[in-house]
Amino acid sequence: MIYDWIKKKIPCKNIVKERWNGDILIACSNDLELRYLNQTAAMFLILSDGKNSIDDIKQKFLERYEVDEKELERDLIETARNLQWQRMIVLEG
Repeated sequence: MIYDWIKKKIPCKNIVKERWNGDILIACSNDLELRYLNQTAAMFLILSDGKNSIDDIKQKFLERYEVDEKELERDLIETARNLQWQRMIVLEG
C-alpha cells in the first residue's frame, strides 16, 4: 500500500508566506502563486514543519477528528500529492 511507503516521509513546507482568511489559509508558494487551502489541507501544511512524519500528522488528525483511519490515510496521500504537485511541500526521508 502507498501509505506504508510514505508514512515515514517528512513533509517540509516550501512556501514564502501564509495567512489565514477566515477558514481558508492563503499560502504563497515559491513560484509566487497564491493557493487557497481548506482547513484539512491547511492543517497538513502547518504540520509539515520538517519534524512531523506523515504518520505523526495522521495521529494528530486522529486526535482532533473522528474519522475512519483508512479513509484518513487515503486523504493524507491525496493531500500530500496535491501539495507536492503545487510545489508547496517536499517529502524528505
